[in-house]
Amino acid sequence: MIYIEGRSGWISSVCGKNKGIENIDKPGIILASFPRSGNTFLRNIFLDVFGVYSWNNINVYNKGLREFSKLQKMKKIRTITAAGERKLNTLTEQFAFPAIKTHEVPKNILPLCSPDARIIYLVRDGRDALVSMAHHRKDIIEPGTDYLKNLKEALWAPMGSYFGGWGANVEQWTEIADLVIYFEDLVANPEKEIKRMQRLLDLPEPKMDRIPTFDSQRSGGSHFGGKKRKRLSKEEQDAFNQRFFRSGESGGWKQDMPEKVQEKFWKKYGDVMLKIGYKKEGDLRK
Repeated sequence: MIYIEGRSGWISSVCGKNKGIENIDKPGIILASFPRSGNTFLRNIFLDVFGVYSWNNINVYNKGLREFSKLQKMKKIRTITAAGERKLNTLTEQFAFPAIKTHEVPKNILPLCSPDARIIYLVRDGRDALVSMAHHRKDIIEPGTDYLKNLKEALWAPMGSYFGGWGANVEQWTEIADLVIYFEDLVANPEKEIKRMQRLLDLPEPKMDRIPTFDSQRSGGSHFGGKKRKRLSKEEQDAFNQRFFRSGESGGWKQDMPEKVQEKFWKKYGDVMLKIGYKKEGDLRK
């Protein structure tokens, strides 16, 4: 299996566990990926197995940080409400490790993070990622849109849309990432990948019995992706989860990506696929 390692030199003060708001500034852990590459699974592993929360993007991270600071100051000068105390405790846990998730290309997010931030990049066969993206847009983002049109648009990614396009996103992140995780490996052997992440980030001892599965996430057993949404009945929530966690398998592109689109994909991104270890037939090089 091909793994791509990046920078060295662990900075514990940046990525290690925080002890208070005075130690928190910019994110020190970046969980990056092209959309629909398994980032929700990765985030649920971090939370369920390590107890490490990851913020959805830099804007909500900064919003949460401001609220955390405000509540801490309020507690120092006067008694806060029980609700405020609960929120402060939640934020204390969420900022214990300063982690964010992103789909942006590096130039759009790195200036907003710690210069010593550790980067984990999750990569998936681009054909599966684009197929999943097209379904996700049709089923959730813009219900009723045409699947094939969505697929072709995601493939061409005109004018740098779609987070730079699959190939640019993958190339730029894999060149600088401290650790690259393959989605296919994470699904097949999560324990092995969890240990690699623990070593890189000096994370707490993993609770391997809490590794989420596709079915457990689909049934709402993890925080990200399948959590209960306001104003949805149980039936509506279940239907949403079925759409959000559509298959969780590799190789679906062989059925869902028309041959002509497959050819266009390989012409556009074949060099990137080979560079990071994917074969045209769909397997990873061993």
